[in-house]
Amino acid sequence: MRMRLDPGVSRLRTRSSTEEVVSRLTRAGWEVRVVDVSQARDKAALLDAFAGALSFPTWVGRNWDALDDALRDLSWWASGERGRAIIVTRAGRLHDGLEREWATLCDVLVTAADRWRETPTPLGVLVRGRPLG
Repeated sequence: MRMRLDPGVSRLRTRSSTEEVVSRLTRAGWEVRVVDVSQARDKAALLDAFAGALSFPTWVGRNWDALDDALRDLSWWASGERGRAIIVTRAGRLHDGLEREWATLCDVLVTAADRWRETPTPLGVLVRGRPLG
């Protein structure tokens, strides 16, 4: 089965495992990173999950503006032939009380994906387990 990813942010609705999705996207030419947010109990842990999974350079701080800046730049993340993809997993297990942070994160991701949409190396974001912000 071929995996299709449109630039932008959307829910990942498949019974395939995350590993299978990563494999399909990689074969299709995407450079893929997976961010597991299930252990995030606060904003700092949510940002740390992204920093670790995306292998942020040391200059990236731990706040929303820094995340936005890092996703605007992307010179630190080599692109695949088709572009870059982020899969946010286990979002349905995100700790209660982080609704505001989740909404802000979704806004940052949508802004970043929109910024890269019309470039030769777009950014696609798939979210598994939770409605978008």
